[in-house]
Amino acid sequence: MTRYLRNTRDGFIYDWNPILAENALCEEVTEEEAFPERFIPKAQKGRKSKIDLSTEDIPEEPAFENTELGIEASRGL
Repeated sequence: MTRYLRNTRDGFIYDWNPILAENALCEEVTEEEAFPERFIPKAQKGRKSKIDLSTEDIPEEPAFENTELGIEASRGL
């Protein structure tokens, strides 16, 4: 089992180190507390979304060209 230290002030996670372990602001935590994303239950992984996320019917953006703006922008070139 790997040991980790968490800073109680900012929540930063460190690998276990004897010097940091003596610090009053550090507390020892388990790997599951340090990295909960590694221990997601299989039932929670891959949930189906309740809304339609398809992108097939997005209209194409119309072409926009402003010649006056282009002339003004390229004036200093």
